[in-house]
Amino acid sequence: MRKFYGIFALFVLCFVFGYGHMHFNTDKPPIYRDPAAIRNNFDFSHLRGDKLNEAVKQRLLTGMEFRKTPTGAGIGLGHFVFVNENGEKRLACQEFGTVSISFEAEGVSVAGDKPLMEVEGRCEFSPDMSKINPLNIPIAKIVGERPGDGEFQFNEGSMITVRFTNLPEEWPRTWLLKSVKLVNEKQSEALVIESDEVARYLGHPMVFSW
Repeated sequence: MRKFYGIFALFVLCFVFGYGHMHFNTDKPPIYRDPAAIRNNFDFSHLRGDKLNEAVKQRLLTGMEFRKTPTGAGIGLGHFVFVNENGEKRLACQEFGTVSISFEAEGVSVAGDKPLMEVEGRCEFSPDMSKINPLNIPIAKIVGERPGDGEFQFNEGSMITVRFTNLPEEWPRTWLLKSVKLVNEKQSEALVIESDEVARYLGHPMVFSW
């Protein structure tokens, strides 16, 4: 009888060990987000051509948010669903991997040129899929450096690149939204909102103050 219980205990132990090994060493399936789960008013899959172009640009800008953080600020955009050129229904961040947002300094110029700031990061959507996650700018770290043309790269969470051009001797504190770009690196395609379109879609300039 003792021999039987010993064999049984050994069998259970081997089973548990084998299952645990298999469980922890098996790749977990990727999380798939269904475009159908997004809100209907952000679903532009029924639109084509100029109407689609207008709708997605307006959605990006009207969903734009500036969020202050203890060490900086985050810039988020509206998210949406559309049908790409291959006829596939896609979330914006499934089609476009990179977000680039450009600003022009307000009330400052260097030799007649406006200082420019470009913030670039990955296109990642929020849990409810209605927003593109903010690109978080560590302003405290930036202003702690001497102003100069060039770029900063930060990897605190998601990778962020901040580029500056035509900077004066002091950091500008007020920036005017100049353009928004979503980039598909694989197909060398981009969705671009130019500076003249910002005022047209929003009805007012978008100002970002440090």
